[in-house]
Amino acid sequence: MSAAGAAPHGRRRRPGEDDGASGIGLIVDSTVLLTPDERARISHVLEGRFAVVPLSVIVDDVEHVDGELAASALCEAMVGGARVSTSMPTVHAFMEAFHRLRELGSDHIIVLTLSAALSGTHGSAEAAGAQLDVPVTVIDTRTTSAAAGGAALVIVDGVSEGRGPAALRSAAEDYLRDETFVVFCPATLEHLERGGRIGRAASLLGRALSIVPVLGLRDGLVDATARVRTVRKAHARMITDALAAARAMGSADVTVLVSEGSLDDADDAAREVHARMEEAARAEGWGISADVLSPVLTAHVGPGAVGIVVRGRS
Repeated sequence: MSAAGAAPHGRRRRPGEDDGASGIGLIVDSTVLLTPDERARISHVLEGRFAVVPLSVIVDDVEHVDGELAASALCEAMVGGARVSTSMPTVHAFMEAFHRLRELGSDHIIVLTLSAALSGTHGSAEAAGAQLDVPVTVIDTRTTSAAAGGAALVIVDGVSEGRGPAALRSAAEDYLRDETFVVFCPATLEHLERGGRIGRAASLLGRALSIVPVLGLRDGLVDATARVRTVRKAHARMITDALAAARAMGSADVTVLVSEGSLDDADDAAREVHARMEEAARAEGWGISADVLSPVLTAHVGPGAVGIVVRGRS
């Protein structure tokens, strides 16, 4: 144990640092979007104390662990009228991940989950953590996908700096609140309504079919940020709002997300969104990438959805 006023390894504690940073473990659920390079970086910094606990997608009563079913195959099934739902991880699944990390030397485990307002995943993680003899901090990101992935990188940066659990939680929550922005446009509200994830955007149901919603996450719930008349206008509004958010952050990374297996598999309108964001990103010096939603998220937003995530550089 460190002496008062000292940090691990005998150096002086930095402002905001607390004890216990040497054995931090990190768990994310499968909707938290991280690139292969980001996952490798996290695993390296944490010396392997990193795990992903998957949700599941159920297609016509057949359960698929998130990631086993290709995004393109899921979209095809949904277009064909398949019955699609999702299932959160069990308490047992989290317990197994906790035990693996404890065996690797974790003396405190941090868990990042998608919004508790959208899934019971957060509750499963908390229930599992209450049964463990190692401290567990479960953070409700109140978001998902690449935005939640940014918080994972903030935590890893903090571990590299010797920060402990309390400071890491504070940094992640501050980041999620102040330096992430999510906006998306589904091709239809049908799937959000069917899955019960439509949130405050429920007020749009029953409106004229010509209304196209632009949706975001507010307080962890799906909410309408704009109502326009065409998909083209909806995408233009997404771009305008995302550019404003990125400029407010200053240094940012932008990810354009599609439901299909890749940007090439998406429609022309999605590629146009990426092209316009890419042009702006190059002019501003932001990072820009395209990626695919987790099939669990696609099960709720449906084929043809396009989203933009802006996150500050940690």
